[in-house]
Amino acid sequence: MSNTLQNAEKKLRQGKLGDAHKLLTRVLKKAPKNPHALYLLGETLLLQGRLDEALINLRQAVSSGHAQPCWYVMCGVALERKGLYTDAEKSYKLAEMSGCTDERMYYMLGKFYTNVSHDFAKAEIYYANLININPQAFAAYVGLSRLYILQDRYEEAIQALDHCLTQGYESVEVYINLGHALSHQGRQDDALTCMKKAMEIDPGNLIAKQNYIVQLLYTYDDQSTIYSEVKTITRPLNKRTKKQYRGAVDVQPGRKLKIGFVSADLRQHAIAFYFKPILDCFDSDRFSLHFYYNNTVYDEITDALKARADSWCECMLLSDEQLEREIRADKIDILIDLSNHTVGNRLTLFNLRPAPMQVSWLGLPISTGLESIDFSLKDSSLIETCKLRENASEQLLPIENLTLYKPLFEFPALVEPPCVKNGHVTFGSFNGLRKIDISIMEIWARLLHDLPGSKIRLVIDDYQNELMRDHIHDIFAKFNVDKSSVILHPRLPLDDYLLSHNEVDIALDPYPYHGQTTSFNSLLMGLPLVSRAGKSVASNLSTRILSAIDRRQWIAKDFDSYIEIALSLARDKERLVSIRRTLRKEVENSSIMDYERHAENIEAALMKGWQLLYGANSKEANNQGS
Repeated sequence: MSNTLQNAEKKLRQGKLGDAHKLLTRVLKKAPKNPHALYLLGETLLLQGRLDEALINLRQAVSSGHAQPCWYVMCGVALERKGLYTDAEKSYKLAEMSGCTDERMYYMLGKFYTNVSHDFAKAEIYYANLININPQAFAAYVGLSRLYILQDRYEEAIQALDHCLTQGYESVEVYINLGHALSHQGRQDDALTCMKKAMEIDPGNLIAKQNYIVQLLYTYDDQSTIYSEVKTITRPLNKRTKKQYRGAVDVQPGRKLKIGFVSADLRQHAIAFYFKPILDCFDSDRFSLHFYYNNTVYDEITDALKARADSWCECMLLSDEQLEREIRADKIDILIDLSNHTVGNRLTLFNLRPAPMQVSWLGLPISTGLESIDFSLKDSSLIETCKLRENASEQLLPIENLTLYKPLFEFPALVEPPCVKNGHVTFGSFNGLRKIDISIMEIWARLLHDLPGSKIRLVIDDYQNELMRDHIHDIFAKFNVDKSSVILHPRLPLDDYLLSHNEVDIALDPYPYHGQTTSFNSLLMGLPLVSRAGKSVASNLSTRILSAIDRRQWIAKDFDSYIEIALSLARDKERLVSIRRTLRKEVENSSIMDYERHAENIEAALMKGWQLLYGANSKEANNQGS
């Protein structure tokens, strides 16, 4: 290796990418086919974010006939970032078959099989191989924790992360993953502490901030407290936002408007139950629909939405700037975010102001905190209840009764409540432990005490772990509830999940983050739902559902009345039988399933926003170009 090439590699390892690039260019000018120089230049370009150029050089290097085994790893990284996943896997495997033992290869294969192909068994093997080579490879433990979380193996995830911390290794990823695992064990305060620690390690890390924001909803029942935190966290983002749309706006009255939707969840996901029925009823004479999908997962829901689209853009591999250009080229009038701060969101795109009007809908029941988003669609009944006007960065577009749901599956036949044959009442919650912490378990324990012989049925995400099952039983034991009264079961496939409602007499809503989708399903399976109203939107989700079907008598103002309502239902078996027979029809005949009306209300709200921005200012709107 020449001195110049050695010096270039040294600069590369020091992170002096500009210097490395200059030296490597000099080498390749004299020897254009030098494989080592091609490889190093490819790696340099990859670190500089120049993906296409990097891939050209890396491919030339590995096809030179003189490739070192581990060069295939970096080529695989470039291919994966390009979205060429099949080629990426081949490149990683070529590295392994060629005898590469570089730690990076095992890590990248573990990460690839976790995040791309979801082959968790293979991923676990590669992370284990890396740990065997280097017991101090903490990135492998973090990778293991990630794949454990994806499989609901939360206790194992915690053990992997605890190992990192006891060895003195801290990182943003360690605390985010630990927060997720603890949250799914019902340990919400501990989870929030972890998310906060992640932000302290890297105050500028947006993913850490967004995970903290999401965790707030599982911890607090106060819209003001939550929004205060959101406002603080998003302040740096707002300093970088473009306050106004730059470009000409066509304000011709009666013109067909282009609506764009940005989401990572245009698939089998909870938002499909609320989003798809609206799209199916949208007036195609007044609006065209355009989708920007930030994911690579495709299923029948994706196909159905794609068939409804006037245009479809796969944007996961596009930068914000590239996606902004796509949206501007499509001449989108109203751009709607469907993710809020959840995984896969593109909120930073909205700071570039790619559309004249920008709107928040779905994702999370809180404000985004972003000044670049003009409006938020909100149920008018919650605006005063939850003090939304003073707790939102967006201007609110009130919609009368925004409570809707369309199940995208068939429900099984109704049966008698199980208390008829069992002789005792079974309460139940179909929410995971992320929405159930020790405080609500204490309330449920009080309920079981007040109704001797009753039982409760709960879903445990980490059911296969005996420690987790024991943990839940121990919590109830602290409140003097015998293990035999607490029935635990795992998450179930859809058909079994629906049938499991036949084992429960009365559904209990969690607090402070209500169930929503699980609430709809319980009601449609004939189960009365007891819910406590709170001070946040999250703690009023089920109360809006119960109000829509005129079952306000099941809404409690505090936990004492929550218990009283549940006991009143439990002590009247004839009423439970009657409710089981009629409740599904009550939901089906309510405003919840009047999709055309909901679509009209949302269309009217969007048009109101458009008029507020541009109805009286057409001249100004057309002069906003810069």
